[in-house]
Amino acid sequence: MVRMEFQMERMKSEMEQTVKSVDRKLNEMVGKERMKSEMERTATSVDTNFKVIYVNTDDPLSDQIVTPTVAFKARLNAHTAAPVSQVIVFPVVLFNEGDAYNSKTGKFTATTNRSYLFTIEFCVLQNKYLYVDIMVDGVAYTKTNIEDNDNLDCQTADTVAVLKAGQSVWVQPSASDSGNIIRHHSLHYWNTFSGVLLHK
Repeated sequence: MVRMEFQMERMKSEMEQTVKSVDRKLNEMVGKERMKSEMERTATSVDTNFKVIYVNTDDPLSDQIVTPTVAFKARLNAHTAAPVSQVIVFPVVLFNEGDAYNSKTGKFTATTNRSYLFTIEFCVLQNKYLYVDIMVDGVAYTKTNIEDNDNLDCQTADTVAVLKAGQSVWVQPSASDSGNIIRHHSLHYWNTFSGVLLHK
């Protein structure tokens, strides 16, 4: 009888331990489910907030994107003829950030879709004239003329162009005198072609 009671007590104790163990496991499972649910709710909230930010901003990453520097300036180095409709090549490169200007061809090639500013300066020999254009893929964007009547005359011109990557810009005469027309002096005046990408 004593042995039977002892066994019953032991069985009761084992059953209580089993119930506690099962209860502990159930609590752990409920906790995990609760944690999983909370994580899913947080992820959904983050995703929703990001979409709201993205929708309410024209370009959320535009301020983080670094636009490359594109700027050049080149000049002539001698008295020069200016045959009509031929590219004027400026062989002396003062700077060429972004390597967009080619001193062999005289052409600038846009590296990115943006707005650019181009400037030219020319001086002509006495009693000579020069009509010159800034060209974008064969289309004149600016036209100017320089004429010298007894005094040295220099003239500047510029244009702004909205370009796509790969488009080319150059300088060419539309009318001119024969022979050397463009006057060069390394100390006092230069004939130049320059351009710069206008940052947003």
